[in-house]
Amino acid sequence: MIAAILATALAASPAACASAQHHQFDFWLGEWNVVDAKTGAPAGHSLVESLYGGCVLRENWREPGFEGGSLNTYSDTDHAWRQTWMDQSGAVRDFTGGWRDGRMVLVAHALSRAGKPVLVRMAFTPNPDGTVRQYSDFSADAGVTWTERYDYLYRRAR
Repeated sequence: MIAAILATALAASPAACASAQHHQFDFWLGEWNVVDAKTGAPAGHSLVESLYGGCVLRENWREPGFEGGSLNTYSDTDHAWRQTWMDQSGAVRDFTGGWRDGRMVLVAHALSRAGKPVLVRMAFTPNPDGTVRQYSDFSADAGVTWTERYDYLYRRAR
């Protein structure tokens, strides 16, 4: 009897990640061939999957000689998106942010190679043609000025 009550209660409760906020980044789901947005030169390949009941997006990135990936989720606690990036160089970056002006904007506090604090920003923009632009820049002066890191265009592989 208790098992039947629990099963009924679980079936009636909404999915943990069913809100619109949890799906703001779903435009990035898919398998992608990625090119430099300015030159069209190949930049890499990305597979972005939905995991854990739709609560997490996992990116698997690869380019010649380099691989990495990220886990992405919306936090109900602080009402922000979080991304943790890790790669084969041993780098780990924790980004936070959210949906602003038609794009997903995430920022990480990091250290430069010289040990100085920097901000690293990424903006993901869904385009009307189904592509996604990922633009990244950094600031060594607490956000006063920004320098481009890369500008990628994601095109569906299939």
